[in-house]
This record gives sequence, C-alpha cells and structure tokens, in this order.
Amino acid sequence: MEQGVRFFREAAFLEEGSARKEAERGTFDPGYGVYALGKLILMKMRKDAQAQQGQRFSLKAFHDNVLGLGGLRYPLQREALLGPEAGALLE
Repeated sequence: MEQGVRFFREAAFLEEGSARKEAERGTFDPGYGVYALGKLILMKMRKDAQAQQGQRFSLKAFHDNVLGLGGLRYPLQREALLGPEAGALLE
C-alpha cells in the first residue's frame, strides 16, 4: 500500500490523502486495473497517431474521431484511426 501511495505522490503529483485513496482503490476495486489499462491503450494510440500524422496531428481531431467511433473496442478503434497495419495495442 505504501508503495502505491508513494507512486501516486511522485508520478501523479497527488497530495497524501488523494494518493492514499487512489492506492486503496487500486487495491480493492477490481475495475481499477481495467480503467488503467484502457488509459494506457488510449495514450499509446494517441502517440502513434501523432507519429503517423506529424505536423497534421490535431489533439481535438483525434479525440473527436475516437468519440465518433462510439463504443468500438480498442483494436477496432486503432484500425479505424491508424489503418489495418497499425500494429499492437501495447508494446
């Protein structure tokens, strides 16, 4: 638990109380890991879209496109946004 608190304080810049709550949530909430994994996948997809589009990349357009895809699963979102040869969700 203390390692989790330290992580949230150092990596997410949370105050002690908030860091402790997040660490506790990560310990007891089974959905927390799924949320964190989804965030990592979305962040990688954004990074890959930015690399693919270069100067043409727009954060607003990226998020508009993701939201426009509705509830598609991440592999299908990735293919729709980056093409069929986009590669793995996470490395």
